[in-house]
Amino acid sequence: MIREYLKQPYPLHTNKWRLIISISLFIGLFMLVFQPFGLSQVTGEFRYLFYMGFGVVTMIMMIVDIVVIQYFFKKQFDYKQWTVQKQLIWLSWIIFSVGLGNFIYTSVFSLHWSWEAFIYFQLVTLAVGLIPITALTIINQNRWLTENLKLAQEFNSSLKIENKAAADESVTLIADNEKDSFQLELSNLLYIESTGNYIEIYYHKEGVLKNTLLRSTLKRTELQLEKHSSVLKCHRAFLVNASQIAEVKGNSQGLRLALKHTDTEIPVSRNFSKSLKEKLNSLR
Repeated sequence: MIREYLKQPYPLHTNKWRLIISISLFIGLFMLVFQPFGLSQVTGEFRYLFYMGFGVVTMIMMIVDIVVIQYFFKKQFDYKQWTVQKQLIWLSWIIFSVGLGNFIYTSVFSLHWSWEAFIYFQLVTLAVGLIPITALTIINQNRWLTENLKLAQEFNSSLKIENKAAADESVTLIADNEKDSFQLELSNLLYIESTGNYIEIYYHKEGVLKNTLLRSTLKRTELQLEKHSSVLKCHRAFLVNASQIAEVKGNSQGLRLALKHTDTEIPVSRNFSKSLKEKLNSLR
């Protein structure tokens, strides 16, 4: 049961700087107020700056972890594959690295270093940090799962819409160079995904899933399709044909759209969930 729970999806934190700044301020204030690891013995005119230095060191270590490491190891931090287990392991590493940075910071000023002190420092840091991060991870996963399952039910009640795209209604998407274009029946369009300087158009034809690339931005494509009310934006990288939505699913990471004719599920960004729901209701 525990093993299955650890495999549950978990949202990878996207607001990196808010997380970095809030934790850095917390550590700096914690050290200032509670003065652990014998810091109460530190005296002198600049001791308060010394205490707040722990917050600065924490910020540096978290920037390395959350910005630098995630940038160079993007595959390992694929939000689609992120789970409760990966979140707990990753947070444990962050705690360890922050503890390591602050230990080095303390050692530089005290001019004293030993393995015993290092182990003690890290054990205390992990003991203080592991319980709250485990509790918060479980609480957040359950809260987001409950909220998104409820929201998915509300969305599904809005899916009883007729396909307003006539069988012979075609759309033409024109590339950035104004020369290349792609034409298809609107009723066959599934979704459009932004991939760098291109859009990838997914559609079905004679029961077969097909796709084609066109050099264009998603914003430009959205403007070209704005008169077609069934084509909706659900994510900064996706446009979806509402008439092809089979079901809305929810987990702790958010909402996903299960489409007809494909096993691919399209993510719904929190920023677009409210407007998407309103547009789906307007199509009923």
